[in-house]
Amino acid sequence: MSDRTTTADERDEGPLAAMPAGAVRRVLVDAHVHLYPCFDRGGFLQAAADHARAADAALPWLLFTETARDFAFRALAEDPPAGWAAERHPDGRTVTLTGTAGQQVMITAGRQIQTAEGLELLALGSDEVIPDGTPLQDAFRLALAAQALPVIPWGFGKWVGRRGRVLATFLASPDAHRLFLGDNGGRPWFWPTPREFPRVDAAGRRVLPGSDPLPFPAHQARAGSYGLVMEIPVDHDRPFEQLVSRLINKSFPASTFGRLAGGLTFLRDQAAMQMIKRTRR
Repeated sequence: MSDRTTTADERDEGPLAAMPAGAVRRVLVDAHVHLYPCFDRGGFLQAAADHARAADAALPWLLFTETARDFAFRALAEDPPAGWAAERHPDGRTVTLTGTAGQQVMITAGRQIQTAEGLELLALGSDEVIPDGTPLQDAFRLALAAQALPVIPWGFGKWVGRRGRVLATFLASPDAHRLFLGDNGGRPWFWPTPREFPRVDAAGRRVLPGSDPLPFPAHQARAGSYGLVMEIPVDHDRPFEQLVSRLINKSFPASTFGRLAGGLTFLRDQAAMQMIKRTRR
């Protein structure tokens, strides 16, 4: 597969430009994170710190993907759980939480939109709510306007049939070089690699892995369990911009940490989610 370096022109028109470097740190970036009300917030943060340690990383970096109903990022910044202190970065979109043992977890705001076509779009790095039901093209442009990183994550059954054709059309559009695709730690190990992944990889864009916890108490331990390990100069004032400058340029190396779901875990989670959806209806 090609490792074409993103050109300067592409970086200039991307969501954000590179900013002055800070101290280089080895970080574990989980690009699809939910913090649900049923989670113990302290346990959620500690799980992320533990996964970073297992990945030999100095810091877990959780990119939140909240629905229009959820505001966990703001709650953590304003009222962290017992035993944790929160420091807001000047960029307004990132918070570093520090535990009593000195463990740190960096969190960046982000939104998840259910588009009119039935696809999910993540706006990583923005806390601006984009209403569900917004057409994909409009949601994509709103995410860019908010200086967010737009990502369409893989989901069971979401990239086939009509929705698959919508995705294929978008990936063939002139805007496709500004879009990322996301992998999901809940994807079963036996599932074939989505054919879209090699296509975007060959076009010089990364596939961004994330844990995508589901709304079950046990899933609080998934934070940081699936992601990218990278060396990043973390700028204190605008850390997310520095992260984006590395994500959009594939010449900077990164390795995937974590494993895909086992077959029984996948089936159990899907069955539980179907029960939740029926209850909501």
